[in-house]
Amino acid sequence: MNSDPEATARGLVAAMFPQALAGFLGGSVLTQRRTPTSDLDIVVVLPGPPAPYRETRTAGGWVIELFVHTPTSLLHYWDLDAEARRTPLLRMCAEGKVLSEGADEAQRIQRQARRRLAQGPAAPSAVELDRRRYVLTDLLEDVRGCEHHVELAYIASGLMLAASELVLLVHNRWTAEGKWLPRRMEEVDPLDEGPGLAERLVAGLHDVVAQHDKTALERVTLEVLALAGGPLLAGYRADGVDPAALRSPAGPRSRS
Repeated sequence: MNSDPEATARGLVAAMFPQALAGFLGGSVLTQRRTPTSDLDIVVVLPGPPAPYRETRTAGGWVIELFVHTPTSLLHYWDLDAEARRTPLLRMCAEGKVLSEGADEAQRIQRQARRRLAQGPAAPSAVELDRRRYVLTDLLEDVRGCEHHVELAYIASGLMLAASELVLLVHNRWTAEGKWLPRRMEEVDPLDEGPGLAERLVAGLHDVVAQHDKTALERVTLEVLALAGGPLLAGYRADGVDPAALRSPAGPRSRS
């Protein structure tokens, strides 16, 4: 049987990182959505090396995911996640349980993380919205045309994820991966009544896989596309970069 998650996390941080500036226990384990396979996501902030690193280990019957950082590497990886419109590390610090005994630094980091999380991601550009519309429209066309059951299941799965990410982009909200994606969808679902978009996308995927029936998935995908301006195929253009055009016309300079 697994031991108490908070006690396990506190003991592990105290034993492994006596020099820690801050520690946080995050993830699903402290929520009602905890499952028998939930792990302990622990963020530890150290004054310097050996951080930053990530490590997986076990303790007290738990799988432990350690995210070990310095104050500067923590900010750096917050930035990288924010550029991808995802917030796993930021959310662990903002919403997690403070583990460290001297909690002043942990509370400062947590306040900073909460402010940044509440600010939301940068507003999506028209270019990004069009790219996501195009990708989702193209996937929808692939679903409509595909008759191979294995290929269709893979395409439809990708369509469900792309549709979910487009909903969050339209509402300018943080996105996520895995089980956290439908949880983010719950926060912005634009439907006023009946099953939410996430539930309807899953139901449509089930119909495709189990019955080869594309009707429901097509319908909900078109609703998602309508939120972003409608389907987009013909007329879409994405300009690229030729590295040769970035080089100086005079060529490399002499070292003399």
